[in-house]
Amino acid sequence: MRTAYCVLCGSPGSVVANPLKVQAATPGKLLRLTRGLTRTQLLARPAPGKWSIHEIVCHLADTEVANAWRYRKVLAEDEVGLTAWDQDRWAAGNQYRRQDLRLALEQFRSLRVRNLALLQVVGRKRWARAAAHATLGMLSAAQMVVHLAHHDAKHVEQIKRIRKTLKKRREPSTRATARVAASRE
Repeated sequence: MRTAYCVLCGSPGSVVANPLKVQAATPGKLLRLTRGLTRTQLLARPAPGKWSIHEIVCHLADTEVANAWRYRKVLAEDEVGLTAWDQDRWAAGNQYRRQDLRLALEQFRSLRVRNLALLQVVGRKRWARAAAHATLGMLSAAQMVVHLAHHDAKHVEQIKRIRKTLKKRREPSTRATARVAASRE
């Protein structure tokens, strides 16, 4: 697999042949990765200052809100300026840890479906349209599409790593618990 660097954030990732396909798969992946976890597990931070699975999902839902607006501005208006947003302030100010995870998952899914439908309707030629971003300079819709596919992949992998640490931290197995209970009798 070839490595590419995102034109927006500079993060390394694999080359994405079909960014729309990657983005279309993400809602289902998030649902599977969050299923079966307790609220405590979902809110467990892997390290101080790092986001929990719950917070990552809320971040992805808010990212989809921001990009829904950005896509529409770039695709429909001329001489557009795009503002940056501070993801840590959004996480704190919007109280990600207190939000309903099911609503965040549904918001992400429904906005993602809508955004992908928009991108398909307008066609790839229109993706060349660009806008001036406050910190990144000129930014085309095509660049945003590819960036979001990398962004999704990065956070899906992050959630998988957190799940692995949760498995290591899990309570003792039922067999071990049964042995302890039997020894007390």
